[in-house]
Amino acid sequence: MSFQPPQRVAVVYPSALAGAEELAHRLAERCQRAGRESWVDQLPDASDDERRAALASRLGDADLLVCAGGDGTVLHASSFAAESGTPVFGVRLGRLGFLAETAEQDAEAALDRVLAGEARLERRSMAMARCGDLELHALNDVVIGRRGLGRTVSIGAHIDGVLLAEYRSDAVVVSTATGSTGYALSVGGPILNPLSEDLILVPVAPHLTQSNAIVLPGDTTVRLELARGDALMIIDGMHESEVRPGMVVEISHSPRFVQFVRVGGEYRFYANLAERLGWLRHDHDLNPRPTP
Repeated sequence: MSFQPPQRVAVVYPSALAGAEELAHRLAERCQRAGRESWVDQLPDASDDERRAALASRLGDADLLVCAGGDGTVLHASSFAAESGTPVFGVRLGRLGFLAETAEQDAEAALDRVLAGEARLERRSMAMARCGDLELHALNDVVIGRRGLGRTVSIGAHIDGVLLAEYRSDAVVVSTATGSTGYALSVGGPILNPLSEDLILVPVAPHLTQSNAIVLPGDTTVRLELARGDALMIIDGMHESEVRPGMVVEISHSPRFVQFVRVGGEYRFYANLAERLGWLRHDHDLNPRPTP
């Protein structure tokens, strides 16, 4: 889907990352020179409810959310964007990521293309986790895991009401396609196309149980019941809630989604994937030899 030129641009940055504030102001000034309204905000901490509410309110007036930082910044900011419906454009400082669209050295040129309408929208699905009265939405993953080292938790996993396994493990991860290149990948999960609505279920270090990951259709409901142990539910690595024995976490497709602004083609995901995971060999053996 094509992206219409934005008129009001919010630029956010994390306080702890060196150079992020300077980059954020530089990008906001770029927007202003192009005749667009823009402002800069520091991303609030998860515990700062007042500043979080203020940012969420301001995003309701924005056509574009620019994130200056990295994949962690984009992930954090996406929780606000999912509520407001504001498309996200990520600019990374540091190592290669999967969510940020461009690097700092290319940021101005890429932003100019976005402001000119030379971009497209990429819609990413989210997962919704319910536990009692709590309802949270995840772009990457929902993790039910142990609270301390040297202990495991026992979790019963049901798929659409059918008991699949009783995991005695460090944790159980339910990941979206976006999160398939995150924690789920590090514990042996598959990589999904980022536009997929499927979910991944994978246990972490299971004891006397198969560790196979399972790919589930997007309309599946995963029910995780904590049978034993002290556990936490962690949403996108940011939001933590205590889970006690007997409590149930239900995970399903979320009605929310995040739209990312892209200036590259759809192949860019696979190019980043190959580079990030070191799949390409940079030597002469990649080039076919001419036939004598």
